[in-house]
Parts: sequence; C-alpha cells; structure tokens
Amino acid sequence: DVQRAEDAASYTCVAKNEEGYSARSDLEVSVMEPPELLPFMFGKDIMNEGDFAQVSCIAAKGDQPLQFTWSFHGSDLTDNLDIMTVPIGDKGSMLVISSVGFKHRGNYTCTAANTAGTRKQSAELKVNVPPRWTVEPTDKQFAQGSDAKVDC
Repeated sequence: DVQRAEDAASYTCVAKNEEGYSARSDLEVSVMEPPELLPFMFGKDIMNEGDFAQVSCIAAKGDQPLQFTWSFHGSDLTDNLDIMTVPIGDKGSMLVISSVGFKHRGNYTCTAANTAGTRKQSAELKVNVPPRWTVEPTDKQFAQGSDAKVDC
C-alpha cells in the first residue's frame, strides 16, 4: 500500500553480479493522490420551473492536473439542455442552469480525474412543473348504446 508520506523519496538501485561488477542508478518515486470530491446538492429538494439552479463540484484533495466533466443520466451534456459548466480555479467545476425546466430533471454526475484515479459524485435535480396535457380532451359525439372512449 503506497503512501505519499512514507514512500515518496529518492532511491538508489544497485545490481551486482558474481564477478564483482555492479551498476548503479538513482530514481525518484512520487506518489500521486487521486481526487476526493466533496458531496454536493442543488440547494432545494425541489426546484420550480424557471428557477436558477447551480451546483459546485469541488475536489478537496487530488494532485494536479485535475480534469472535470459532467454527465446527465450517464451521458455527456448536450447543447440542447441549455446548461453551462464553468471551471472554479483548478480544483472545481460549477454547473449552471439559468432557467430550470422539465427537461432538466434527473441525475447529474461530476467526474474528476487525474493520473492517480477517477472519482464521481452525483446529485438529483427535481423540478416542479405545472400539469400538461399529454392528449388534450376534445368534444366527442357517440351513438346511443355504443361504447365510448374519451382521452383525458
């Protein structure tokens, strides 16, 4: 189990053969620390349609360079979602939705990666939207005694 405090150092490797010949080489061992993400949430349990929403993904630990990416329901963010991501220095990333809508509800995942590893943190965005017709009811006429079906 490699640890930075105990194992990161300069080492000398020496090889000898039976005839007394030897070779020597110095090497430097560095121990990279993977990212460690702080938990995050959107701030309110349920956002209303039209609200501003933001969430920040912060790496409390982890060696540089760190790369941050966001996904929505396991897929990369698409331009048609009207979502912006902004770096926060070199240890974080912010996801911003200027006007929350029905299409934004779901799970958002921040992934932070460096050469030592990858970590993920997720939060669910719940959106309260007014009711909508899936099929709008229309006036119907039926013959007496026939079966009737009305979409609602």
